Formats: sequence, C-alpha cells, structure tokens
Amino acid sequence: MKLNRSNLFVLVWCVHLFIYSTTYQIIIRLIYNDFKGFYLVFIGFLSAFIGLFEQIPLFFFIPLLQMLVLTKTKLKHKWFLAYTFSICSSYLINYIWMFSNNKHDKILFSPDEINLIYFIIPSLIISILCNWLIFKKTYKKLNI
Repeated sequence: MKLNRSNLFVLVWCVHLFIYSTTYQIIIRLIYNDFKGFYLVFIGFLSAFIGLFEQIPLFFFIPLLQMLVLTKTKLKHKWFLAYTFSICSSYLINYIWMFSNNKHDKILFSPDEINLIYFIIPSLIISILCNWLIFKKTYKKLNI
C-alpha cells in the first residue's frame, strides 16, 4: 500500500485515538478492579471519538487541526514533532480547563472521584510511543 501524506495523516490520528482510548480504559479497569467488562475496552474508540474522556465533544479535532497547521507552516518535514507537540499542548490545555472548572476528578458515568491526570499522562505516553514505533520507518522514508 502506497502511503502518501494525507493517508499517513489519517492513519496517525486513527492509531492515536484507538491506542489512547484503549489505554485509558485499561487503566480505568485496572484501578477499579473491574475485569468483567474488559472486552468492552476496544469499543472505547467511539468514546474517544465522541470526546467523553476529555469532556469536550469531538475534542480530537483540536489537536488534529493544530497538527495540520503545524505541518503546513513551521514543521513541514517533522510530522512526529508536530504530532507530539499538538497532542501534549492540547491535552495540557484541556486538563487545565477541567481543573479550573473543577471537573478534573470526574470520569463521566462513574460515581467515584479520581484525578484524571492518572489516566491522561500514561495514555498519552503510550500513544506517542506506539505512534513512533508504528510509523517510524514511514516518517524517515517520506522525510517528514
């Protein structure tokens, strides 16, 4: 399969959403010792797509658009750096927004309170590492 820049862009974000949401839900299941519905973890992609984890509908468009702007302007040949910067800055701003509105300790549809930073940071780290491992050769091959 020939992978051009637009296909790579779509794949990067699909992989990010899938890995981020899966990791997020695995951490939730591990913290709450809820292994009965573990098979539902992979359906979490829809939750990330809708924006339930970030408490902003369709949140993933914010870092996606930020990466698009960065790759079209400043970081034309450094897509991984643009991806990493857009992810980290968007989720940091989102967490600050949740913290300032006192929503940083609420998981939607959960009665318990736990700081969301325990879910966001590991999920982002794993997502960024997996993205690098999956697309490393493509980033180097396309010189982007």
